Amino acid sequence: MQAPSKADKNVKYDRQLRLWHAHGQRALEEASICLIHATATGTEILKNLVLPGIGSFTILDECTLSGADAGNNFFLDPSKIGSSRGAVATEQLLELNEEVSGKAIEQVLI
Repeated sequence: MQAPSKADKNVKYDRQLRLWHAHGQRALEEASICLIHATATGTEILKNLVLPGIGSFTILDECTLSGADAGNNFFLDPSKIGSSRGAVATEQLLELNEEVSGKAIEQVLI
């Protein structure tokens, strides 16, 4: 995939650029976020960073997706119950902005 031109980015991120200018957008695009557990609140916050173009994110979550999780969290697809909760959330979040990179790590957290 070809990197977007500066003009394309100016159109896509127009609202953010008016708010925090090019230096703020650049800082956002260079940032990396780690979310521990793909909860409804955490994934909603991450969505609000993915849409304006955060550089990358990682979700650490050792849990498998349950029916209760899917009922609470818009980003968890009920058809994927039994899958990694973090991986399902990551997949959904990455669909929001192709310029953002993200990964899920299944690791038991102490």
